[in-house]
Amino acid sequence: EYQAMEVEEDRKGMAARQQRRGAAHGMRMLDVLKEAETGMSRRAGIRPGSPRPTAKVSEYLEDGTVVCGAFHERACDLPPDVRCTIAVAASSDGTMFATSHGDHHIRIVSLVTHRVVAVLEGHPRTPWTLSFHSKFPHLLVSGCLNGELRVWDVRRKQCVGHTRLGTDRVTSVCFHPERTEVAAACGKDLFLWDALSDKPPEKALETCIGFLCVTYHPNALWLLTCEVR
Repeated sequence: EYQAMEVEEDRKGMAARQQRRGAAHGMRMLDVLKEAETGMSRRAGIRPGSPRPTAKVSEYLEDGTVVCGAFHERACDLPPDVRCTIAVAASSDGTMFATSHGDHHIRIVSLVTHRVVAVLEGHPRTPWTLSFHSKFPHLLVSGCLNGELRVWDVRRKQCVGHTRLGTDRVTSVCFHPERTEVAAACGKDLFLWDALSDKPPEKALETCIGFLCVTYHPNALWLLTCEVR
């Protein structure tokens, strides 16, 4: 009984130490992110030869894995002729993820079996960006290098809507958090499209060079964009 009490106390002590290390690591990580964003260290000046902020971010991410616990890797079975993966997106219910490849196909992989459960075909060129709907996890939107958007019903394994935005690459797509509206960046233009209606996409914004990323805020009121400068 005495030994059992000692083991239990050691276990509690170890958990407390891990929690303190995790909290300290989180504070250090905030400092590193601030430094990477502003280029300024919290300390006065940066000594010559000190690691760049981006290198520090990678270092602390690796440390965080050690501090907060181990993780497990498991390979997913893809056909041997698939040589590159362009984009990856995970469904909001955590049951599957989608990958796009240079063969112009999109593959749906089950997170339960780690096997491909569907292959979505239809894009004329490589799908460059993917995004699942946060409220309807069976809906997936994709945009390809040829300016085409497609919306897929993963449960039925078929395309339920498609449109053409232009000839430039679709760099980013995102579903509205509550509706079936899609925001998509294609070249210099930002489009809004109700994917399950017959209405054509509407150009909502134009920039001088181009868009890199577009995403809706979870509050469904704001649309955030990242532009090339």
